[in-house]
Amino acid sequence: MNPISATASASHQLERLLLRTSGRDEAAFKELYEATRRKLFSTILLLVRRGYLAEEILQEAYVRIWLNAGAYRPTLGTPMVWMITIARNLAIDIARKSTREVYADDAILTGFADDGPTALESIEIQEERDDAVNNQRNIFVALQALDATKRHLVIAAYINEESRDRLSEQYGVPVNTIKTWIRRALLEVRASLQSGVSATNTQANGLEIPQ
Repeated sequence: MNPISATASASHQLERLLLRTSGRDEAAFKELYEATRRKLFSTILLLVRRGYLAEEILQEAYVRIWLNAGAYRPTLGTPMVWMITIARNLAIDIARKSTREVYADDAILTGFADDGPTALESIEIQEERDDAVNNQRNIFVALQALDATKRHLVIAAYINEESRDRLSEQYGVPVNTIKTWIRRALLEVRASLQSGVSATNTQANGLEIPQ
C-alpha cells in the first residue's frame, strides 16, 4: 500500500472509531485513544513544555472528544486534525496562564488504568512539578516586592489578559505610558528573579519582557 492510500485508510478507520464513540462505545474510544494519544500528547507538549501538565491536558482533551464525537463532520478536516484542534486549543488556553495550579492529588495525573507512567516518567513528572512549584513561588515573591501599581499592571496584563488600551483607560494615561510602566515592572521582576531563577524561567511563566 502506498503512503497516500495508507493515510486515507487510517483516516477512514479513525472516522469509524469516532462514529462508534459517538454512540458511547467504550471499546472504540479506547482504540481511538491508543491510536492517537502519542500525536496529541506531542502537540500539547510543544505548547506547555511540561510533561505532567501535558498529560493532564491530554486527559481533558479526550474527555471533550468523548463528549463531542457526534459533532465531528468530514468538513471539519480529518479526524486527526479535528482532535488535534481540540487538544491544541485546550493547551493554548492553559499555556496563556502565567500561574498554574500545582495539584497535590496524584490521581489527577493518572491516565487510563493500563497506561500509567513508567518509573522513569514518574521521576520526570515529580522533577517537573518541583520546578513548577519553585518557579511559581519565586515569581510570587518577586511580584510582592513591586509597588501596588506595578504589581496590578503585571497581573492585569499577563494573568487577567487585559489589553493595554483598557489599562490606559483605567489609569487615565497614554497607552505608551502603560507599556513603559509594565516594562519597568517586568525588569524589576527579572532582576529579583536573577538571584534564584534565570530569565528563561521568567519567560516560561509568561512574563516576557517587551522589546
